[in-house]
Amino acid sequence: MSSKITSIAIIGSGNIGSFILSALVAQTPPPSTLIVLTRDPTKKLPPGAKAVKVQDYEDVDAVAGIFTEYKIDAVLSTVGWPGIKSQYKMADAARKAGVKLFAPSEFGTPDGAPIPSFQEKDKVSEYIESIGLPQARFYTGGFISSLIPITGVRVNGKINIIGKGQSPVSFTAEEDIGGFVAYVLTSLTVSSLSNKKFRLQGDRATLTDIAKWYNKEIAYVEAVPGPGSENLSMLSKLFESGGGSTGWNFELGKEGEGEEAAGSANQLWPEHEWKKIRDVITKLEI
Repeated sequence: MSSKITSIAIIGSGNIGSFILSALVAQTPPPSTLIVLTRDPTKKLPPGAKAVKVQDYEDVDAVAGIFTEYKIDAVLSTVGWPGIKSQYKMADAARKAGVKLFAPSEFGTPDGAPIPSFQEKDKVSEYIESIGLPQARFYTGGFISSLIPITGVRVNGKINIIGKGQSPVSFTAEEDIGGFVAYVLTSLTVSSLSNKKFRLQGDRATLTDIAKWYNKEIAYVEAVPGPGSENLSMLSKLFESGGGSTGWNFELGKEGEGEEAAGSANQLWPEHEWKKIRDVITKLEI
């Protein structure tokens, strides 16, 4: 499996999917194949990407037929929470079609996080491994653009913290995530990508740091206020535990080293200037 990927199928083209798709269109050299599976074949896509209609994502034979027709080397999933379980069938279809690499939808914390929705991602990965399908997992930490709602600052003008707020959290800009994924998928060999975990980190900060940067008062709370309080509070507790770092090892309860360190994969995209939090967010608007 030393060859490079020349044909990619994307499942899902929402928020992070749109960034990855744009980067792939820009970086994928012709005559490579880039398709997006969708129920709407009229979906507007960037030039260079082709929308392919899928009637039923649960129909393994039909989806495998698409992968076979387009001679797909790699399947990249960017589905959101509602679509996480659909990846079991997608993996079956990829395996049946002889796809060389499957990248499940991750784009967050490392494996082992004690949050039910995150644990389902781990189960998907375990299933992919069990059927002998090579996979690549991308850990990005929080999206920089999601920093404002995570802090609850729009509700009370304060940085709301559960705990002390002194554990470092990894953040990465969506543009950098899209660019990195596109770069490694089109530059590295299949063997270099197979069964690897890529730990990105555009920036690293504690919630206390962020409050100081933007001259915001800290509110120590039991729950992060605002819409989606339950989910935001779970994330805040995860951050407090150290699990917001892309290098965090949940089993050992500490930061990893070497290839398991936060941001260790950044070096694979040489000379790239990673966006920092203050590059993207000049001030925390209420």
